[in-house]
Amino acid sequence: MSDLKKIEDRLYSKTLDFISYSFRTEKEVKDRLAFLMRKVSFPSASDKDLIADRIMTDLKDSGYINDEEYVKRYVEGLVLSPKAKSIREASQFLYKKGISGELSEKYLRHVGEVLEEKSLRTLVEKKMRVVKNARDPKSVQKLIRYLVSKGYSYEKVRDEVDRAVSLK
Repeated sequence: MSDLKKIEDRLYSKTLDFISYSFRTEKEVKDRLAFLMRKVSFPSASDKDLIADRIMTDLKDSGYINDEEYVKRYVEGLVLSPKAKSIREASQFLYKKGISGELSEKYLRHVGEVLEEKSLRTLVEKKMRVVKNARDPKSVQKLIRYLVSKGYSYEKVRDEVDRAVSLK
């Protein structure tokens, strides 16, 4: 077995170990592979690129890397999660993971309204427990500013806060 083949097999194995802990995006795997490749000395730079391309192609063909499936799972997890997260926060998270805006928009659009409403209501209820005087305009404005900074639209925040204040 040649040295390049041994190097490629070892890198492939380490990359699979990285993927086995959690479902990963293509960008995450490329970054990890680049990190692993820095530790290995190659006879020429072209060998390095060739090996990286082969490993990434093998992983995609095997189904270990699938950005669309990653987004689908992430969005399903958001819907089922008790934690409140706005659509903007979700799309920023996906962007950091290397997911294109079109792909994240495709899945977030379907559950966007329901997710936004559910998470906003949960967050308002949680924060209303902390607010000492719900009738105080300064406290209400502070709460509204906080929620808008989290990525919710002002109109929806205002409606939800007004509803919560009237119930209290």
